[in-house]
Amino acid sequence: MTKFLIYGHGGAYNHGAEAITRQTISLIRNKYPESEIILSTHFQQQDEDFRIDADILTSPDAKLWEKEKSESPEKKNEIARQMYAEALSYIDSNTTLLSVGGDNYCYPTWHRLAVFQERAKETGAHSVLWGCSIEPVAVSTDMIKVLNTYDCILVREGLTENALRIHRIKSEIVLLPDIAFGLKPEFYQIKKSARSLVGINFSPLIERREKKTGIILENMKKLVRCILNETDSEIVLIPHVIMPMDNDIMALNKLYDSLLDEEKRKVMIIDENLTASQYKYIIACCDAFITSRTHASIAAYSSGVPCLVIGYSIKSKGIAIDLGMGEYIVNVKDILNSEIIASYFRALWYERSKLKGLLTNKMKSYREILELYNKYC
Repeated sequence: MTKFLIYGHGGAYNHGAEAITRQTISLIRNKYPESEIILSTHFQQQDEDFRIDADILTSPDAKLWEKEKSESPEKKNEIARQMYAEALSYIDSNTTLLSVGGDNYCYPTWHRLAVFQERAKETGAHSVLWGCSIEPVAVSTDMIKVLNTYDCILVREGLTENALRIHRIKSEIVLLPDIAFGLKPEFYQIKKSARSLVGINFSPLIERREKKTGIILENMKKLVRCILNETDSEIVLIPHVIMPMDNDIMALNKLYDSLLDEEKRKVMIIDENLTASQYKYIIACCDAFITSRTHASIAAYSSGVPCLVIGYSIKSKGIAIDLGMGEYIVNVKDILNSEIIASYFRALWYERSKLKGLLTNKMKSYREILELYNKYC
């Protein structure tokens, strides 16, 4: 029996992670109907809530997370092996490991992924880094050693591909769009009275990264007023990550509560924890979309919806550039006055018909390219 271990997954309440994992499992099921799929997840209950189709769910020993933070680099590796002992026990020579999560190598905790690669080398298992983005400045000597142990690295945007080639990574490197581009939307009833709808996603993450306290919220308020005063659109506020420590609904409620009563009548908020496919359906109903979540932007792009991204890392920038949407990325660190996001939106709105055509054409080729994922699992 073909066996797969998917690891690096942060839990389905991050609906970008859900989209990646759900699409990956669907691909495996279609290609290997009799396969066994083990999912290493940081939040098992979330994946049970969203009925992620894995045969086995396994979680790290959470009691060791805090202990690991205070240890030396040498000890961190040992503790990571203990944390993920159950998941590591499933790896043998017949296992294919898929390291998901997209941007795990952008964060200091990337070293936890190394223990899976060590086990893969010990057993002779096949391993693939599955649809990644990596900040060039984060690539260290230690990281290069780990990256060189993958049989294949699938990168989801060109900036990461260039960085890995500059560092002469020995593993096979293949550029493929994020697998979540292929996620199918699922109908969700949404009420609107206007002919046009603009979607907004607003996250606590970009608030934590702002250079000037309160400037992101001020921009969002000005954006709402710009949309309501300068277009015939209503607005829908759409979350995409509902993690307890990073909940978009909290940020969107704060924005909604700050609006005037007459503005609120033309603004609706999605305050339910839906599936990634349902969020994609809502985003696809929009004529334009503004977001701070990468996978919410992927839902828009793949639906032909012109999208403005408030970015903070290589992943959103690289994905947008590959699509010809690089002009519609604004770095959160560059938002220093309250009119920045509204001014970007005006440019997007003016060009929306052209951009919709651009994205629609791009998606025709992306659908064919996404089929290549079958070759690497």
